[in-house]
Amino acid sequence: MIRKLLLMIGLPLLIGGVVAIPIGWVRGPMQWTFAAIAFGLCLVPGLVVLAVSDYLIRTSPFGRILAVFIGTFVRLMVAFGGGVVVFLLAGPDDRADRIAFWLWVLFAYLTTLIVETALMAGPLRTGGSGSVVAGGGHHAN
Repeated sequence: MIRKLLLMIGLPLLIGGVVAIPIGWVRGPMQWTFAAIAFGLCLVPGLVVLAVSDYLIRTSPFGRILAVFIGTFVRLMVAFGGGVVVFLLAGPDDRADRIAFWLWVLFAYLTTLIVETALMAGPLRTGGSGSVVAGGGHHAN
């Protein structure tokens, strides 16, 4: 579980940093601020959902599906709801910066969603007949 949480933090931050650094050099350092806010808004609920999903997966046959839906809903509410609060309280004045802010929120949301979904799906393993079984589940021949 600790490994999954570390990956949930590290991978989105690595991807975000690889994208944000050159964009900040070209468009200005405000892009780095937008990226930091966006990933902060998306990572926190992602970590909570990943921890809760571990419990759901262990206790329910529908745990994976439920965890994906809960994760998407919670991240949407926190990331975009928090984005609205930040935007209204301390949002950028320039039109281009306003668009950039929301693009960063969208990028961070999608990045953390992909990482979280991959972590919840688990590794792909091959079944006895050579077919792929997601999450290490059992394959009926």
